[in-house]
Amino acid sequence: MACCGQRRAMAAGNGQVIQGNRLPRPVSHSALYEYTGATGMTVTGSGSGMKYRFNQPGSKVQIDSHDLASMAGLPNLRRVG
Repeated sequence: MACCGQRRAMAAGNGQVIQGNRLPRPVSHSALYEYTGATGMTVTGSGSGMKYRFNQPGSKVQIDSHDLASMAGLPNLRRVG
């Protein structure tokens, strides 16, 4: 059951309640990384908390600038752009 604050949010919007601390940060600047491992991999950025999924070898994903430092040291990832 929704509390009064959630009811106000639902009335003002499209019926979704969004937690303020769970909003993703917009990607300000990014870099393209390619996965070179054997299977797949999911990585959580240390700066933004965003999850990045590399489904298979050769997968390329745009990485937010807040997370570039933490991605640079990971094995099986290489910056391509």
